[in-house]
Amino acid sequence: MDQNTASKLIEENLHTIFAWSMSKLYDKSEAEDLINDIICAVLKSVSNLKEDDAFWGFFWRIAENTLHMRLRKKKYETVEYDEKFVGAYWETPEDTFIQTEQILLLRRELSLLSKQYREVTVLYYIHGKSCSEISSKLNISIEMVKYYLFKTRKILKEGICMTREFGEKSYNPSTFRMDYWGGGSNGVYQNILDRKLPGNILLSAYDKPATISELSLELGVASPYLEDELEVLLKHELVRKVGDKYQTNIIIFTDAYEKRVLEKFKPVYEASAAFFNEKISALLPALKELNFYGKDDSKICKDDNALKWIFSNIAIYHALQKSDKLGKKKYGSYPPLSNGSYGFVFGYDNDYVNHHFNGICGYCASAEQDAFFSVENYKIIEQCQHFVPSKWEKTNRVMHDAILQKTVDEENEQVIELINENMIFCKDDILYPNFPVFDSNLFETTLKDMLAPLSDEVAECMEKICDIAANTLKDYAPAALKDKFSRLTHIHHQMDVMAFILETMVERGQLIVPDEKVNLCIFGVKN
Repeated sequence: MDQNTASKLIEENLHTIFAWSMSKLYDKSEAEDLINDIICAVLKSVSNLKEDDAFWGFFWRIAENTLHMRLRKKKYETVEYDEKFVGAYWETPEDTFIQTEQILLLRRELSLLSKQYREVTVLYYIHGKSCSEISSKLNISIEMVKYYLFKTRKILKEGICMTREFGEKSYNPSTFRMDYWGGGSNGVYQNILDRKLPGNILLSAYDKPATISELSLELGVASPYLEDELEVLLKHELVRKVGDKYQTNIIIFTDAYEKRVLEKFKPVYEASAAFFNEKISALLPALKELNFYGKDDSKICKDDNALKWIFSNIAIYHALQKSDKLGKKKYGSYPPLSNGSYGFVFGYDNDYVNHHFNGICGYCASAEQDAFFSVENYKIIEQCQHFVPSKWEKTNRVMHDAILQKTVDEENEQVIELINENMIFCKDDILYPNFPVFDSNLFETTLKDMLAPLSDEVAECMEKICDIAANTLKDYAPAALKDKFSRLTHIHHQMDVMAFILETMVERGQLIVPDEKVNLCIFGVKN
């Protein structure tokens, strides 16, 4: 018989066991100590019991033996001494040190106890509450209170005798960074995961489930504080319960995984980049003939290199739309999130070192749906474009006003910030964008048709790479999250392909990154 089965049987019959103990010793405290000794002895030996049906005979034999041993010992304890008297000598400094060490060990073990055990123990021994008072306060049975007390004594006794070591994260926290893909705001998750402790909980419980005590040792944080953090993580489905353990419930793309998978990606995206460059170069003369805002502005369309960047990015933007649409058809709609929207939360065990973007705002529409803009902040062009504005809603309004060439809103302080960032300019109280703007009909029909061969190639490349990624992730993520592998790798790596194509063209000298500030991968569309 295993200890779990024995513990359940004991728990179910604690009332009877306690009544038997009281009938032998007539003292509540003595009876509790006796039961504790009996339970410890039973659980220690129960693995030797071959027949489950013989458990109670086995239990009561041990109970009788334990009682007799206790009575024989007590028979010779007839002289009472001062608690500090130890035989022929009074307490020494060494004894004081040992006692202090034991108190520290006891405190350590109390900090590692899970909530139910710790609450009962503190209420009984520190606050002096009776079992019935604890039962009422915690809304559990008196028998359960007694069981927790008996079990806690055993846990504390064993723990004090152990040599425990804090994990590395207790003094050297790992880096965790969050990512988000979906509707609504990611603010609720950002607020939780911007701090070291929640992120390190996710990292510590990623490969396998961990108890609160295990997390406490790994992180060097007492259980009462961890419990609050875990409640928040549970509420937002960032962790899940597995029995009495916790396991991370989101995919973490580790540095080891990213480096391995990149080796597999390279031949695929390099072949697509060669095709892409050949097609965009051939199309460029015809694209230059299109009528759109900014084509004759030397600040926006400085030269053929700038135009090649602009139209390459738009072709890749269309590829992302195709790939995302295919993903939704293949994998279904995004799941609901705790922020009331739909999508995915995932993360990294590094400071975005494998990222190819400084952020991406794929489709930012106006409230009236009469304009939208798109920003792709590829890291490779951060010296000339890095659009990460503050106060997002006000920024949106200013950007749409510039696309639609509206009168400046003097009460919106983001106007000045965006002018300083070279996103827009103001002339005669009218706002104008410093990026190309297309009529929606031109953008959705003529331009999309012209760029279709390129976007189809990139979308196909995205599918190949995402399939490779899903198969590789199996070796780097817990099996419990396997239902998320394909969808998350699709979301994550389809964006990587966007950057891979352009980075390869830059490496081959087919695109040049300008030294001055210019918006190469921002565009607007108006109805």
